[in-house]
Order: sequence, then structure tokens, then C-alpha cells
Amino acid sequence: MSYILMNKDNGAIAVPNPSPLSPGGMPEGIEVVELADVDLDFAIEQAFREETPQTLDATRTETATPEDLAEVELFRGLEPQELAALASRCQLIYAIPGHVLTAATKLNTKVYFVLEGQLRLYPPTSDKRPTALIDVGHSTGLHSALVMNPSKHSVIAVEVSQILAVDATLLEEFAKRSHAFACNYNALLASYLRGNNCLYVGVRSRGSAGRASYIDELTLLHNQHWLDTMLPRLASRYRLNNRPIAMVAFAVDKHEQIVKEHGIGIGLRVLEAIGHWMFDQTRPTDILAIDKNRHFFAFLPECDLTAASQLTDRLKAQIKITPLSLAGKAPITITLSFGIAMLEQTATEGELLNTIEALIRQSIMQGGDRLSDTLEQKPDPDAVTEPIPPA
Repeated sequence: MSYILMNKDNGAIAVPNPSPLSPGGMPEGIEVVELADVDLDFAIEQAFREETPQTLDATRTETATPEDLAEVELFRGLEPQELAALASRCQLIYAIPGHVLTAATKLNTKVYFVLEGQLRLYPPTSDKRPTALIDVGHSTGLHSALVMNPSKHSVIAVEVSQILAVDATLLEEFAKRSHAFACNYNALLASYLRGNNCLYVGVRSRGSAGRASYIDELTLLHNQHWLDTMLPRLASRYRLNNRPIAMVAFAVDKHEQIVKEHGIGIGLRVLEAIGHWMFDQTRPTDILAIDKNRHFFAFLPECDLTAASQLTDRLKAQIKITPLSLAGKAPITITLSFGIAMLEQTATEGELLNTIEALIRQSIMQGGDRLSDTLEQKPDPDAVTEPIPPA
């Protein structure tokens, strides 16, 4: 395993040479970043390492199939024989969290299309916050591959991901042979010119329908559609592998009152700020989402309730010392109501979400700014109580 090391003076990246292919090992040329090196050193990271050590399967690379290409919009409308000819020259990468597709300052020749999971872009500096997200259906790498300049960012898988890797010269070559592909390729180039190759953190969308499918445009977190369609796949994967995943969820206390006092614009600004704040407070491997009720979620792979509780304690403390600056108004301080839970082998992801929602409501009913990890059982007024026999 190799690591990306941050130079404390100028943030430059140095990548040790990876070891050759060995049985069950990593193939030559594959690099893996230690995710703590691109994340803040929180207590949850220590718990993650000491209490629930992560066991990862090795990244593997296979020859792509026509079915893999058919999932990408770039190859829409191609004949089966054309897909087969292209697929034989493309790669399908099954990437573990931490897999480095492209290191900053190194030449890149490939375009990467995300079929499952998520990639993030990190600058070659000491800044540990990602500069961009590449979600399902998006791509990255085309610009640097075409101009043959060193990549400006490191591209790192932060979830178990499936990535289609295509050499840029192959795209150029096939565009000369197929009119249908040339049209699609022109559309891809235009998309990059508009900035739609990935979702930049801190920059609003320009109307891409595909981008909005899994990303909440206000907070940049996964949205309700992702919770409905992708979370079941994530939960199934962890159940099959018998691996733990904990969840931290919270609501903004008195958010409706903030909207009444300051207006809907300020209410949205609060949600937006918290969404961006969540990236700073969690690990790259934590999966973040917001649902239709404006409840925030952090799914913590390979973590238990102890780690979830530690993250909650940190979030509770940090939000109180992070006043939200509002245009033309005095900064406001908010509090959060939390719930935590674990994905059980016998429970569905729907039951997990229902439980966590109930825990959040319980925290709110008890005054907010608190954590609920167990649902309180209310006495049944219709229950018949048996008399206690005399001693």
C-alpha cells in the first residue's frame, strides 16, 4: 500500500512506488491514500482505527463489458458491435475507499466515469476539504487528459466505487469512426466547458438534470432520491459482508422560528451553511445526506455506536462556537437535536430511517440540543397492571 504524504511546507504530494502485483495484493501502479491524511484528525478517526479496524478488499481492475459502457450517456445510441469494440479497450475499476485514480502534479491520460460510489477532488495543499465531488453519472479527467498537462487535483474514491476508465486518445479515435459517438463526444466536451464535469463544492449548479438526481443543490449533500434508491444498495452490501455501519442524524432546533423571524432566505442559508460545514466535520468515507424533512444524515462505515456518539459530541460542541454569518444581520447561534443508530442484520434501511427520525423527534420534544440513542417506552394507559403479591 502506498500513501499520499502532505509536505507541511508547501503541501506538495509525494507518492511512494507501489509494490508489484502479488496474490491477493494490489496490482502494480495502483495507489491508495491513507484517508486520515486528507481529513481532520478527529476523535472519531481514532475510534475508527482502534475499536473497529477497517478491513478492505483490494482494488481490482477488469476489462470493461458492453453493458458497462451502456450505463454511460457518452455511449448512448451505439450499435452492439461498436460497444464491444470499445469495451475491449476500456477498464472497469472496482475501487476501495482511499484508492487514488489520479495524483496531483502527475500526468493523466484517462477519463473516469462513476457508475457507483463517489470520487472527490483534493488540491495538492494542506487543505483537507474536497474541492469537488464526482457522483454517479458524472465524470472527471477529460480536460487534463486532452491538454496533456499534470493534473491539478488528486482524484480519490471515498466509497466503494465502480469507475469506467477510458483513454482520451480512444475517444478521439472513435469519434472519427462513428457519427453517433462523435455527437455524444461533442456534448461531453460542451458539458466540460460549462463546468458540468463534476459538482464543485461551494458553486451552484447550472441546471444539469442528471446532477440533481442524487445531489441536493442547496447543501451539496446526497438528497431524498439517493436515500430512496442508493441507500438500499449500500445497506445490502454491508449486510452481505457482515460489516458495521452506524448513522448520526440531526435536525436544526427551531428552524421554523428562524424562518419566521428572518425570512425563508435566511432559513435556506442556514441549511446551506450546515451542509458545507458537515464536509469539514466528517471523514471522506462518511456518506452525507439530507432528506425532504431537512434532517441531516451521516452514515459511518465500519463504525459502531461509540464512534457515532463521539462524532455527535463533537458536532454539538462545534456548532455552538460556529455562529452563522448572515448578510446584513447579526450572526446567529443554533443548536441541533440528534439521534444515532446502527444498521442491524435483521432490520431494513427503511426501519433504520424510521428509528432515527423517531430519535430526532424525541430529542426535539425533550428541549433540543441533545442526543437520543434509545427510544423511550411510554406507559400504555390501557394496560392492565397485575397487583404485586404480598411478600
